[in-house]
Amino acid sequence: MMTIDGIFAQLNGLIERREWDKVEPFLTGCMENASELKNYGIYITIGNELLDFYRETGQFEKALNLSEDILLLMEELQLEETEHFATVMINVAAVCQAAGRDEEAYRYDVRALKIYEQALSGGDIRFIRLYQNMSMLLESRNEFEEAAMLLEKAATILENKPEEKEQRADLLTSAALLRFKQEKYEEGEELLKLALSLYEASENLSGAAEDGEELHCAHYSAALSGLGEAAFRREDYETALAFYEKAASVSASTFGESEGTRLLRENCAAIVQMLHSDCQNPS
Repeated sequence: MMTIDGIFAQLNGLIERREWDKVEPFLTGCMENASELKNYGIYITIGNELLDFYRETGQFEKALNLSEDILLLMEELQLEETEHFATVMINVAAVCQAAGRDEEAYRYDVRALKIYEQALSGGDIRFIRLYQNMSMLLESRNEFEEAAMLLEKAATILENKPEEKEQRADLLTSAALLRFKQEKYEEGEELLKLALSLYEASENLSGAAEDGEELHCAHYSAALSGLGEAAFRREDYETALAFYEKAASVSASTFGESEGTRLLRENCAAIVQMLHSDCQNPS
């Protein structure tokens, strides 16, 4: 029986070589071996990896069957109140959400949250993924207040982690846009200002995005656009134009002339026309 490190080393090799057709048989073989040896720790760990693989490749039925097997085993081992059980449930919830079974996903997340609250300290970073998942599900139900609060709680966890300022800014940006959906524009704008200060303190968001930074750049552009919208609603059109122009620049450098970039440029053009009209027709 290979060690868990040996299994992951071989798995990473398959992924690096893009031998996707070999991933499932390799992982199922490791699980069968672990089951024969009653090494349930490896069985559960590798099962979690296979669960993610099934989700990412759209094999939802296999994923749901496997998740039931893993959860039942953990219950038999009396692990159902542990953080490990909660982590598996979060992965199962992600499968349910990807399969369009949002209500089921939310139930798994709620149960996982109850376990985490008992097993982990309030500032544990493992809460962040769970809060994000639950926020997405709540947003899909138009429960924007609860969704925004969870993202703000997630951002609070990262307050004293300067190395995670970009992730914190992403969370604040997403929370702000939910505040906008509630028409709480002042609250949203304050969150965006804080997010912007974090983005501008980052050394990773200048110029074209490197691998892994595109998501942060997308949120950065969204924060700038949101501040543009807030300024526009206050009829501060010059400030709105400045934010929209910067948002368009970030979008273009990251994604090229995408649909999002085009819409931002259209906003800029519309504001320029308004300002020109105001100059031509002063009150």
